Amino acid sequence: MGNQRGFNLVELAIVIVIVGLLIGGLVTPLSTQQDIAKRAHTGNQLQEIHDALLGYAARTGRLPCPATATSAGESSPSLATNACTSYNGFVPARTLDLDGSFDNNSLLLDDWLNPVRYSLTSASGGAFSNTLTLALVPDLQICAESACTTVLANTAVAVVYSTGEDGTTTTSADQLENMDDDNVFVTRTISEATGAEFDDQVVWMSPNTLVFQLVRAGRVN
Repeated sequence: MGNQRGFNLVELAIVIVIVGLLIGGLVTPLSTQQDIAKRAHTGNQLQEIHDALLGYAARTGRLPCPATATSAGESSPSLATNACTSYNGFVPARTLDLDGSFDNNSLLLDDWLNPVRYSLTSASGGAFSNTLTLALVPDLQICAESACTTVLANTAVAVVYSTGEDGTTTTSADQLENMDDDNVFVTRTISEATGAEFDDQVVWMSPNTLVFQLVRAGRVN
């Protein structure tokens, strides 16, 4: 009987170990769950900003300029021409009346406490921040890599993006492309590969979506 009992205890121990391994493999680590939640929330935040930009365009007939580090979260146009002082900057959250977390410069923050960025096409002499018409053709490009061999969109009006957990601290060419103040932006799957890291989240505005909203609002015919 004693031997039988000992054998059963060994079996039970083995079963417990196996079950523990199975559960450990199925349960997502807390840090991973938190990362997933942050990316989901930031994705929703970017879409909310996109929609607020469309609403602003429908109401005013133009798009706001990006905020600068010193404009207190407000759109930063030239008072004389409405042309933007910079076409790559930050979300003008105060101009758009957006809610959220802000830094000391009144810049809207993502879930990693990095300022959310916003770029507006400078095509047609910066007319998109002045008067929107059907004749205007935007020129922002969205690509799958920094070399831009795979173009996802080449006439985007505006881009709203988060630089993710690593913020501006990166050596990845694809992430650096999103911060070099030109008209090319990269979006692709998240990666932790050394030298090819990517955790940016990018949302862009299609000219067709913009025109649809302008027509609905009676801003263009």
